Amino acid sequence: MRFECVGCGACCRGRFVPLTLSEAVTWLKRGHSVGVLLEAFDESLWPVGSAEYAYNAGRSAPVPGGSGTLRVTVILAANAIPECPNLQKDGLCSVYLERPLVCRIYPMEISPFIELKPQAKDCPPESWQQGSLLASDQGLAMLVQQSRQSDREDARRKVAVCESLGLTVAGWKGNGLVIHQPSVETLLAACEGAEVNAGAAAQPWQIKAEDPALRDYLHTQSVPLADSPTDDYIFHPLPR
Repeated sequence: MRFECVGCGACCRGRFVPLTLSEAVTWLKRGHSVGVLLEAFDESLWPVGSAEYAYNAGRSAPVPGGSGTLRVTVILAANAIPECPNLQKDGLCSVYLERPLVCRIYPMEISPFIELKPQAKDCPPESWQQGSLLASDQGLAMLVQQSRQSDREDARRKVAVCESLGLTVAGWKGNGLVIHQPSVETLLAACEGAEVNAGAAAQPWQIKAEDPALRDYLHTQSVPLADSPTDDYIFHPLPR
């Protein structure tokens, strides 16, 4: 598949941009907001010895959840809604040389279990009719591996960030995301202290779920459910 960026800026608008922990600190120091997107799962989603489980377990951290253990994945995501704060009027990036890994990798998928589909991207058709073959770009492949490695290295520290702020409600993987939006100052302080606080998780976590069948399943597994309406977070259901 060939691709060449035509500079339309569509990928810089209307989205959350996943960041590594160090990128989140840099982003916050610029005064820009970062959302905290949380999802959790247990061993029921994939066989424990499967490649899917290994990949998702690697970028998550174990936390107590009722009578068992959950794994929580934390996504620190720059707020680019309605558009990235670094997008200039001329359509260029003001921090291009320091742009996040995910921006350098786009439109490639980072997860090995998500197929690259041009129709699922915001890039115009002409982007896919020129340029080099994505699959043969060794530099791009190295960036994907770097991103995956950062996910693994940051997993425990990002959970520690959440626990230090009392953000212990997550969505169920594949069903929905819980989005917390702490202030820039609050989240920056927590991220900068993540290394100090990155011990084993001790706080009990809860799952936000609105699907009746999922709630019944979680109840049978003794997973604590977040029932009370709150303004502390947004629940974003995922399409089935």
